[in-house]
Amino acid sequence: MKWSVHPAIYNRTKTILSSVFILAFLIFVAIFYGIFWSILGFIILFFSLHSFYFPTYYEVKDDEVIIKNIFTTQRRNLKEFKKVYKGKKGVLLSPFKRKNFLNQFRGVFLLLPPVQDNIEDYLKKRIASYEETSKDDSVKSG
Repeated sequence: MKWSVHPAIYNRTKTILSSVFILAFLIFVAIFYGIFWSILGFIILFFSLHSFYFPTYYEVKDDEVIIKNIFTTQRRNLKEFKKVYKGKKGVLLSPFKRKNFLNQFRGVFLLLPPVQDNIEDYLKKRIASYEETSKDDSVKSG
């Protein structure tokens, strides 16, 4: 299953307002502090906001989830995850069976497009199938 999310396209108003604010800020810095600091500010803002301004591509295969953005590709094995939590704009794949404060650090948050095409249900089925497999293996070995 593949999908992509591009928040800048889905939120035109936020995109325009943030772009105008960033441009005004960079012009202000260039006038009062110099072009070097303005360019440095642009680079820092570009790297920190890349997930908003550029698309992120997601792919869920039989045994892994792949997250690609403009700078990196992250691959995670689905066997690592025990639970799927629905969020406001996506799903969190958690390595813990119960809610835990470490979810945001150890889990992976996948943004969902406005039209979700049952992505959450698919992820729950895939992770549940690994959970059942691991239970069967522990029963056989014990």
